[in-house]
Amino acid sequence: MSGEVQTKVRLGVLVRRLLLGAAVVFAIGAWAAVGVAYFMRPSLVVWAGVVTVAAISLEVLFWTAAGVFGWSFLAKRRAMLARLFGKRRDAGSDAEP
Repeated sequence: MSGEVQTKVRLGVLVRRLLLGAAVVFAIGAWAAVGVAYFMRPSLVVWAGVVTVAAISLEVLFWTAAGVFGWSFLAKRRAMLARLFGKRRDAGSDAEP
């Protein structure tokens, strides 16, 4: 049973890292395209499109990072609360006759 839990935890961490990595690669690629487009002097419509995609890619990166780090934060918080309240219940039951 413990092996299943460890596998699920590792798979969850891997999925989070892959999501965050994909968002980073997308953002870097989009901003590299902005750099290339800047020196090629595109039309206003093309420039607006390239910059819009890059801005959205950065927003996706920020929200993905918030989601990934939020998940791990919530998991740590849940574990801490389980330890905290688990000890309280045991201490409370020992104090009563």
